[in-house]
Amino acid sequence: MIRSIHPFYLLGLMVVVLVTLVWQNAKIQEEISSEMSERVNAKIMAKRIIDLKKVMKSPDKSQLDRFLEGSAFAGSELSHRIKNGQYVIDAKHMNAGQLQSFLNRILNMNVEVTQLKIETQDDKHVSVNMEIRI
Repeated sequence: MIRSIHPFYLLGLMVVVLVTLVWQNAKIQEEISSEMSERVNAKIMAKRIIDLKKVMKSPDKSQLDRFLEGSAFAGSELSHRIKNGQYVIDAKHMNAGQLQSFLNRILNMNVEVTQLKIETQDDKHVSVNMEIRI
């Protein structure tokens, strides 16, 4: 029978346990660092999304009304109304500067253009028919 355990066997077992613990510790630390980097990336992406939402917020109806009723469109016979939840905008006599200002402002808003019709009347004027959904 075995009277006692040899000290080298005990020392060998302890070394194997120590190596296993060190290896497992390194593995867990690596997983933690990768999770932390993913978390930092997610926070950065969330901040970008929040900033984008602030920039792309939908315009107020009053803000759109003020723009359409502004003095920039004097003489263009611009009218607008709400039909089935959509803005219907008609302009019968727009010049190039008014058209450029109108399209820049409307197309840079967070709106859905459902219909856009531009017809030339003469060399300097166009008529515009547009439907947008806010």
